[in-house]
Amino acid sequence: MGDFNAGCSYVPKKAWQNIRLRTDPNFVWLIEDKEDTTVKKSTNCAYDRIVLRGQEIVNSVVPRSNGIFDFQKAYELSDEEALDVSDHFPVEFKLQSSRASTNNRKSVALKKRKKGNRS
Repeated sequence: MGDFNAGCSYVPKKAWQNIRLRTDPNFVWLIEDKEDTTVKKSTNCAYDRIVLRGQEIVNSVVPRSNGIFDFQKAYELSDEEALDVSDHFPVEFKLQSSRASTNNRKSVALKKRKKGNRS
């Protein structure tokens, strides 16, 4: 979980096929390629990721809890103030106890967010 620099020019599309973390079906990615984890409005890249392995933790993810925390919007920061904190937004997800979980791998739904409509 964190800054993988796994997007845009750091990982060209053709390179993904050689990255085991991406091609091995045992790994579940909770942040999609089209997401934007950067503070700058001029950049639209999913550098930060959450990657899980193991059915127990995958089953413990609260559905639709994965996403990107836009602290700039949450705390009403200017662009400059937000960049003083970080040039990336944190990625997040919630876990529930495995006893309470009724999820399966396919039920871990991703939140959809568009650039400029950060929520």
